[in-house]
Amino acid sequence: MIIILTIVYIVSFLDRGAISLIIGPMKADLNASDFEVSLLVGLSFMLLYTVLGIPAGYLVDKFRRKSLLGGAIVFWSGMQVACGLSSTYIQMFLARTGLGIGEAVLPPAASSMIRDAFPLERRGIAFSIYNMGPNLGSGLALVLGGALLAFAAGGGLEGVPFFSGLKPWQFVLIVPGLMGFVLAILVFCMHEPKRRVTPTMQDAVSYGDAIRYAWKNRGAYLTLWVAIALYGIGIGGQFAWLPEAITRATDVPLSVIGKTLGMISIVATPLGLIFWGTVVDYCSGRGMKNAPLKVGQIGTGLAALATASFLFIDDLTIGAVAFGAQMFFYAIFAVAGGATMANITPSNMMGKLTALYYLLTNLFGLALGPSVIALVAGAFEGPRAIGTSYVVCYVVCFVVAIILLGFSARVIERNKMGETA
Repeated sequence: MIIILTIVYIVSFLDRGAISLIIGPMKADLNASDFEVSLLVGLSFMLLYTVLGIPAGYLVDKFRRKSLLGGAIVFWSGMQVACGLSSTYIQMFLARTGLGIGEAVLPPAASSMIRDAFPLERRGIAFSIYNMGPNLGSGLALVLGGALLAFAAGGGLEGVPFFSGLKPWQFVLIVPGLMGFVLAILVFCMHEPKRRVTPTMQDAVSYGDAIRYAWKNRGAYLTLWVAIALYGIGIGGQFAWLPEAITRATDVPLSVIGKTLGMISIVATPLGLIFWGTVVDYCSGRGMKNAPLKVGQIGTGLAALATASFLFIDDLTIGAVAFGAQMFFYAIFAVAGGATMANITPSNMMGKLTALYYLLTNLFGLALGPSVIALVAGAFEGPRAIGTSYVVCYVVCFVVAIILLGFSARVIERNKMGETA
């Protein structure tokens, strides 16, 4: 189950991220402006993706999760293929919106199933494996997308039924969508874990019940959610601006930067997730309370130090090593958030509260991160302005998040939350 869910997460990021590699030719064929393209990349996908996570969380807590997820994969894969077949801007915008609608089901469904399939002392490694998805998917979007683009541009589609009439950029978008249909079959066939509902809990709860529960325990939930939103600002800013910051400061082509960062991410992040997830489970198995949060503070602090070093590095090789270290260390944060949510949240509220958790991360974190860095960059001058702003924002956000994780851990211990999770 965890392998299938992780592959689904990877492919979902392939779907949403492949567009960043073909902006130039797509823009020309759709006769779109830079602003219109920015709406395709961000708003068209993210707006309904974040909002519809709320009703998706309700459905996840009420109905069979693998059926919901399998159906969602079929829908969003069809929308991804529609993206590749789009010949007008409006068609592309609507297809990207549909992609976001379908993918909104994945976060609450996957988190709920992982929560019920693994006991507390094994959730660290489970969430670590699952959270390989975003970084592997983003890295593969650059690497695989580049290979597909080169293959199609070199005449590889000539004489191939259905594909021969496609433009290279369309082929790059369609292939991940076709992969999704195969994954949907695997999801429909996989075993769904039995829900872990305590005898004192009703079989079903409303969103109001879930929100009241979170508000009653707001010292744990709100601090964790704000910390995750700050994490999202740092990471969202990195995904948006790091390649541009490097090319402005060094004049290295974006194609080279993308390939290098993508390969480092594909290697360093999974290693970090496996390492930190194993550490979390080791500590949890030996009685350490709030192991995800406490281990998360250490890894996040080391990631902030690695990022701060970017300001003092001029050698590209050393910079690549520092970036690899950052990706290795920062991976624990997503594990800390997901595992803690699973440990303190009753099973019949997991879908709903996970949806709120991702709403804050995506809407106030990932969506705002690029804009925050762009605004702060105005305080600096020269070609390194955007890079300096990125480092400052990343480090400040992570330091504040570390403090909030500590506060959340103390509240959870004091209130004895999650002892029967």
